[in-house]
Amino acid sequence: MPKIVDHEQKRKLIAESAWSIIEAKGIEHASIRAVAAAAGLSPGALRHYFSTQDELLLFIVDYYLTKGADKAEGLEISRIPMKAAKEVLLELLPMDTEKRTATAVWWVFAIRSLTSSTLRVKKDDLTDGLHHLTKTVLDLLASAELLPPSIDIELETLRLAAVVEGLTILALLRPELYTPETIERIVILHLRELCIRNTDE
Repeated sequence: MPKIVDHEQKRKLIAESAWSIIEAKGIEHASIRAVAAAAGLSPGALRHYFSTQDELLLFIVDYYLTKGADKAEGLEISRIPMKAAKEVLLELLPMDTEKRTATAVWWVFAIRSLTSSTLRVKKDDLTDGLHHLTKTVLDLLASAELLPPSIDIELETLRLAAVVEGLTILALLRPELYTPETIERIVILHLRELCIRNTDE
């Protein structure tokens, strides 16, 4: 009787094997050959699922974004608007080892998307998602009447997204300066400066 292959389970194994290499050695070591070996497959068998490294990278990003979204659904966000805004933004930032690894993958993905049509659409979807979340944070503060009536929500949405992305890449490049504690202080300061008055966390 022929062996039944669970393709989704196999793809999950490949994604987790790739992630373990990225965490241990960096994304530059997650080649088709290395990931295949870690997953107990031949390079030819892995190419049955992903014909190029870009396709593999796209799958890894999708897999761990879904995993992160599932974790985020279980988070309890504060009912205090200012604190809730801070909590949402900190979820987007590399505040621990797992998120630092995910951030490193995202930046490699983003840079490669500039020359890869395979990755470009996904990159646009992800940056649109960031803008949606920063707009949600501002809408939350506005509904609590913490923002000035004259504020330009569209511009502030882009500015807040730029703050998040800037902190993300600087936390990777200069972790000794942009520690989780410093990142949190910067986020709080930015939120307070957006508001009509300083508000306790």
